[in-house]
Amino acid sequence: MSDHTSEQVEEQRGDDFADACAAIAILAIVVGTAVYWLSGMPT
Repeated sequence: MSDHTSEQVEEQRGDDFADACAAIAILAIVVGTAVYWLSGMPT
């Protein structure tokens, strides 16, 4: 039974890591788009 809960904990860690990576990727895209857009504006 302890193996089953260990697998659940490991799966949860993997899900958390994937969620964190997705959040970082989305933020990087948003920030990169804003920087690109603002760099094209006239001074």
